[in-house]
Amino acid sequence: MQEADQSKRRLFNRKLKQRAPFQSQLPWLKTEKFESDCTRCGKCVEACPTKVIVNGDGGYPVLDFRKAECELCYACSETCPESLFHPNSHEPWQQEASIDSSRCLNTQGVYCRSCADSCEPEALSIAAQIGGTASLEVDSELCSSCGACITVCPAQAISIKVIE
Repeated sequence: MQEADQSKRRLFNRKLKQRAPFQSQLPWLKTEKFESDCTRCGKCVEACPTKVIVNGDGGYPVLDFRKAECELCYACSETCPESLFHPNSHEPWQQEASIDSSRCLNTQGVYCRSCADSCEPEALSIAAQIGGTASLEVDSELCSSCGACITVCPAQAISIKVIE
């Protein structure tokens, strides 16, 4: 009788690497006043129609794009009893989607359009390469940083980065 190779068993028992849920600041937020003036009342969390706002570190509200996308509806600001938000005529934030090409399924030869199909402003495009793998590109002019692409990405290859 042939013995099983015990060294391979650890492959089944290893824990998968989990990335922490991506969190971002709320849109239109006056970041310089946020930590000192936010009372952590939770009204913005309750008002959010997509429930993307959660209590983050210290109970401060943050967007968790692993849960949902931000509709940029301004409900969080309208319900906030403090003056923590810019008017909605102001840009909601200075950030955009960023692709980790080492994780993206398209760069690994797997056809995937989950992110591009979920992007309403069509800011994501997949560029096919003859004889090579496809690459995913972000049009920063169209990207609203809503996070819809993050929620649906099976490889967790997308995050939102602050534009410097």
